[in-house]
Amino acid sequence: MSASSHKGGAAEAAYREELDAYLAHGADGALERAARFGTEALAHGLTPGQVLGLHQRALKSLSPSGALDGRDAQLAGDFLAAALSAFDRMQSTARDSLIAWRHINDTLEKDVRRIAHALHDESGQLLVTLHLQLAQLSRDVPAARAKVQDCQQVLNQAEQQLRHLSHELRPMVLDDLGWLAAIEFLAHATSVRARIPIEVRSSVTQRLSPAMETALYRVVQEALANATRHAEATRIRVEVDQEQDCLYGSISDDGVGFEVGQHAANGGGLGLKGMHERLGALGGTLRVVSAPGRGVEIRFRLPLGN
Repeated sequence: MSASSHKGGAAEAAYREELDAYLAHGADGALERAARFGTEALAHGLTPGQVLGLHQRALKSLSPSGALDGRDAQLAGDFLAAALSAFDRMQSTARDSLIAWRHINDTLEKDVRRIAHALHDESGQLLVTLHLQLAQLSRDVPAARAKVQDCQQVLNQAEQQLRHLSHELRPMVLDDLGWLAAIEFLAHATSVRARIPIEVRSSVTQRLSPAMETALYRVVQEALANATRHAEATRIRVEVDQEQDCLYGSISDDGVGFEVGQHAANGGGLGLKGMHERLGALGGTLRVVSAPGRGVEIRFRLPLGN
């Protein structure tokens, strides 16, 4: 029995024949063939509902009244379960993969948070100590005062860079005030640095789970980085709304755009892959809409039930 002709009647006839033989005689190997059929059906894009429909039609053709005795009903259920076993395995594998990705993301975010706090707190304390020592040197050696001031200016620049890097890695506002405030802060900083107007609009203001807030922030962060580095955009817009139990958002620009199909064929870029994986780990989806000369719009959907 093969699902290679699932769009025609050949596979359905084969399924019905195998089911009939199994109900009549408990034919050896029928359950294995049913399982193989399910594997091929999955490979050809059928859904469990479509396989169930095929099963119901096969039963109706074998028993027009639709009534089966207890034995036949049990055997028919076993046959269907074998045909759907591939879908069960796929669902289990997908679930395990999502759990693994969530664990990886959580671990990475903990490491990033630790590094960001170290940059902000520990480096800041060292720089304060160095400032004090330079000030003391300036008082003790007046002739070196000009050189000391030059060193202090370099230290001030280093301090600003470390503070900026710390916020980029893991802004404290994300933990303290939530995803929307963090995205607004990020958009403002990116706008100032890239000299591109960035608008943030959201009808959603409530706090979300830490995993969802982190995912939203990272997706917007990556999208803004791509837009400012590659898009040659003159404006960028970030929007987030809620419809029933899902968040829907987009990050769009008016830049040069690109051919989505060709970009995907070339690997899609690590940034987009990371965005897909972050959202996918929470049951979300992401889609890129673009064309040469028409800008880029990154659309995402994220269930609120996570």
